[in-house]
Amino acid sequence: MSAATMTLQRAGVTATGLCFDAADGLSRALRDGCFLLAIPAGFDPAPGITLCREFHRAPDDGTAATRAYRGFKDLTGVYFDREHFQTEHLLIDGPGRDRHFPPELRAMTEQMSALTLLVLREAMTELGIASSLWSEITGGAVDGLGTHWFAANHYRPERVQPGCAPHKDTGFVTVLYNEEPGLEASVDGAWVPVDPVPGHFVVNFGGAFELLTAALDRPVRAILHHVRQCTPAPGAADRFSFAAFANPPATGDLYQVREDGTAAAVRSSEDFLREFNERTWSDRHADFGIGGSS
Repeated sequence: MSAATMTLQRAGVTATGLCFDAADGLSRALRDGCFLLAIPAGFDPAPGITLCREFHRAPDDGTAATRAYRGFKDLTGVYFDREHFQTEHLLIDGPGRDRHFPPELRAMTEQMSALTLLVLREAMTELGIASSLWSEITGGAVDGLGTHWFAANHYRPERVQPGCAPHKDTGFVTVLYNEEPGLEASVDGAWVPVDPVPGHFVVNFGGAFELLTAALDRPVRAILHHVRQCTPAPGAADRFSFAAFANPPATGDLYQVREDGTAAAVRSSEDFLREFNERTWSDRHADFGIGGSS
C-alpha cells in the first residue's frame, strides 16, 4: 500500500478455505487490515440491496415485494439515525434477523456470516494461534456464538455532512458489500479511496482482533476507515452498503494471546464498545452494538 493508492490483496473461496493470489497474501492482508474477497458463485446480493433501498421507508406503501423490507424505523435497538452523518442504518443480530427478515434475506445474511467465520479461522491458523484456544478467546464467535451482526446502510444525500464517522470496526472480521465509491482508509495519515471492485467483497479486520493479537510478532491491523460525503449523480440512486460482522459477545471479555501461546482476558467487551460509541458517534446511541436486537 502507499499513501496515493490502496492495492489490496485478493482471495477466493475454495473447497478447502481461502486461496490468495499471492503466496504471502493472507500475511500481507493481516498487516494491511483489509483485502478483497471474490464473491462466491451462487451468492445473490439482491435481497441486501433491496433492504438498503427500503428499510427507511414507511411500510404502508410500496409493493407487496418491498413491504417486507420496510418499517424498520420503528424498531428500537435495530434502527439508528446518525444525526451527525449522512448514514442511517440497521444493526441486527441473528435472533433479530429470524424475527424480522424475509427468508431470502436471512439466507443471504447467513452466507455472509459464514464467510466471516471462514476468514477468522484462516487468519488464526496463519498466525499460529492454537485451535484449542479459539472458542475461549473469541467468546465462541468462531463456533457461531458471540454476536453475528448484520448492518444495512443508507446514505442520505440531502444531508450536507460526512457520510460516516472515522472508525475501526469493533469485532474480529467484517465482510462488506458496496457498489459505489466513498469508502476511504487511513494510510500514513492520509485518506485514500478504497473503490469497489465488481464481484468482490471488502474484508476488514476489527479492533477485537487487533487487541487479541497485539502481543504477537505479527499483530493484526484494524484499519481506520470512513465514508466521505456522498453526492449521487443526477438520476442515480443513493449510496448504500451492507455488511456481516463476527464479534465477541457484547457483555463478555476480550482476550489477548501472548507470544508463549497462552491467552488472558484483558478488558470487558461492554467497556470496549461504550468507549467506541462515545469516541466515534457522539450521539444518543450509547448502547449501539451492546444490547441484543428487538
